[in-house]
Amino acid sequence: MTNRPCTRGFTLVETLVATGLLVTAIAGLAQLFALSVRVTRDSGQFGVALAGAQNKLEALRALRFGYDEGGGSVTDPRLNGTPPASLSEDVEGCVDWLDAAGAVLPAVYGAEYVRRWRISTIAADEPEAIAIDVCVFGIRAANRDPHHADACLATVRVRQP
Repeated sequence: MTNRPCTRGFTLVETLVATGLLVTAIAGLAQLFALSVRVTRDSGQFGVALAGAQNKLEALRALRFGYDEGGGSVTDPRLNGTPPASLSEDVEGCVDWLDAAGAVLPAVYGAEYVRRWRISTIAADEPEAIAIDVCVFGIRAANRDPHHADACLATVRVRQP
């Protein structure tokens, strides 16, 4: 009778290779998980910024910009033109601050976002149309130019009878 070595089980090399493959796969999954957490957080912040911009844009669009019964133009004073820099600087009357949920705060303290808007005439010789721009910035990025806002919306209002 001959002694045959047992062929069941794994060699040390096979175990090390399998462990290495498993560690590599888990590390890849961990990176995907971290990436998905960051993307989810960023999309939530973008959603709050977008909602904040949309709320202000709709509030400005709801203001009176039309004609009275006699045919004279009527414009709500809040729709008068704003300084050109009102999207890149905190200009009195063209800025407010939002918390993490998008609610308006009375001051900058505790704010997560700054919301700025600009109202301008389309053409100097045609005051019957105005452009409204609203941008929302994360508070850390508030001093960047409007091209780097978290959310920026624009619309045109035309005086209607």
